[in-house]
Amino acid sequence: MIEVDRASPEPASGSPAIEAALRYLGTRKYGEPVQLVAHAIRRPNSESGLNLQPLTAATAGVSGWSPEDRAQAIWRLIVEGIDDPDVSPTPLSRRRYALIAAFRLPDDAVFEPWGSSLHERFKQLKALREVFREPTSTQPMEMAWKRGVQRLATYVDQRLHEFNDPSDWDRYRAVADARLITERHREDGLRTEEDVEGEAQREADTFRPPSRGAQPLFVDLFVTTVFMRGRVVHRRITERLITARASGVSHYMARGFTFVSTDNVSSRQSYVPIRALWGCVAEPVPASHPHEPPSTRLLFPRPLEYGERAHFASEAIFEDEVSEDRDWINVHVDHHGIARGYLAHQGKLPISGLTIRIRFDEHERPVSVWWYAELTERERYESPPPGDEHYLALSGVDLQHTFIEGACQPRESYGIAFRWADG
Repeated sequence: MIEVDRASPEPASGSPAIEAALRYLGTRKYGEPVQLVAHAIRRPNSESGLNLQPLTAATAGVSGWSPEDRAQAIWRLIVEGIDDPDVSPTPLSRRRYALIAAFRLPDDAVFEPWGSSLHERFKQLKALREVFREPTSTQPMEMAWKRGVQRLATYVDQRLHEFNDPSDWDRYRAVADARLITERHREDGLRTEEDVEGEAQREADTFRPPSRGAQPLFVDLFVTTVFMRGRVVHRRITERLITARASGVSHYMARGFTFVSTDNVSSRQSYVPIRALWGCVAEPVPASHPHEPPSTRLLFPRPLEYGERAHFASEAIFEDEVSEDRDWINVHVDHHGIARGYLAHQGKLPISGLTIRIRFDEHERPVSVWWYAELTERERYESPPPGDEHYLALSGVDLQHTFIEGACQPRESYGIAFRWADG
């Protein structure tokens, strides 16, 4: 059955100001909507700041939130409204697809990246014959957009009037990156009270703003497995599940390094090529200037839209004879962060967050091992005090640690350090 959204008369928008702000946001040609909202919060006197003020003013009373936090909360309220039955009565609602196109949301029925202008995005909806039949123009989409944005404005306006305290925004601040865990538990029917508590904790995690040049993605799952040969890293395999934080995310930038001795007292950092294993294709990227190391693009099968996920794995092989002894395995967060770790199946299987696994050489095991978070390179050499909770125990030659203590923040490093017998 085709849903044409004509079952009831269209009410006037509950708030013309909010409707105008939503129309402005949905008709921009460039920039992600959530980024535009964040810019409007930072620059309230700019064009976007003035046009989006009916939306951004609603979060002005919250304290301690970054512009990104406030923008994400507003964005989640908008997305929630689009999914509400009063706005989109069915999955094939014309209003729903017009709003999806306007706000450039990912949808399985639309394979190509959204066009820049609203008209171009409406033209892309012509392919959805189950929704719009065989339109000869974009008029059906324009009518659905008119009705949809009115309904959405009414929804947002009603929700804002229900907020009596700034704390009412807290539920929208929670990150949505635990959604994968929730979906998996629903599928296998194994959710427990402990699972629910874990999900609540992850949703309460907040993240610092990423750096200006950070990769536009969030990591849901990061599992890196390191095989040692003697005291050096021989092989490193990394599996990732990421969520795009922008449209058109085509790749993950990977870098592998080792330290090579140049004489008895000094060493230099050497680049190690990255190979694609599955879910991606490796493309070497030469250095742009003499002091920049080369890197590798791990290209996805197609560019991701905002909110879409990619699962892929890569590996690096190190030359044992030239590498220096290794004292730690480090993961640097050069993107929007890594979710808090979560283990399923009696604490054996990592399904969220950062996990580091190490298989040591049977003939060369460290005398002590500990995990660290957000330390400088110098601090990694310092062993924790005796009995400290950071110490880890080997199981034979194997070791695994999942960072369940908290989310991994942008611009920080997390890892496992160890001390050799003569260290």
